[in-house]
Amino acid sequence: VSSSVGQSPCGAVKEEKGMQRLEAMLYVLDQINADTELLPNTTLGALILDSCSSDTYALDQSMEFVRSYMNQDISEYKCENGKTPTYVPHKPVTGVIGAAFSVVSIMVANILRLFKIPQISYASTSTELSDKGRFEYFSRVVPPDNFQAQAIVEVIHLLGWKYVSTVAVEGEYGEKGIASFIALSSEYNICVAVSEKILRNAKTEDFDRIIERLSSKHNARGVIIFVDEDNIR
Repeated sequence: VSSSVGQSPCGAVKEEKGMQRLEAMLYVLDQINADTELLPNTTLGALILDSCSSDTYALDQSMEFVRSYMNQDISEYKCENGKTPTYVPHKPVTGVIGAAFSVVSIMVANILRLFKIPQISYASTSTELSDKGRFEYFSRVVPPDNFQAQAIVEVIHLLGWKYVSTVAVEGEYGEKGIASFIALSSEYNICVAVSEKILRNAKTEDFDRIIERLSSKHNARGVIIFVDEDNIR
């Protein structure tokens, strides 16, 4: 729901890619629960945890999530009146939806698989997540990066472009995506003029340098980018 900013765990709320996706999921849950024939005698709910688009913060959230569902010892807690609280079991968890970024989904999947908790992502495209030997409880509703790279290469070939530049965001999505593109482009005799990378905590001057280097390749017909929504603007 939130973006990742510098050393802080969470930044500004993403209205389109964060809040709208969350509200869409909650709306669907309400529609399912309102249909008495779809899942009779069953009510679906959701516990929302914000990964803040950070793999390390998502790891902390995942560990706390799993720990809270496993720990039934409440002896260390005390109510304001000094009494021991009453343990209330959690509702059963059937699965986890998310995350958006591949690097976050990979981190979360490594934890959830230990407890055999199914996970489904709506946006993670890293080819690494296709390895069912490592991520047997992970599924997704989007194609992996190598499919995207294949489609991009075929479009460029049809356009007759033979000389392009590339930009990738640091991490699984960007680096693996561009690597797949470069590997496939050689089969179509497509050359890469310059290949740039956007670091996680890139500043304005870093973007200016990337644009300057891209602009220096005057004969490049276009720029192929594997960049997330936080950096593409």
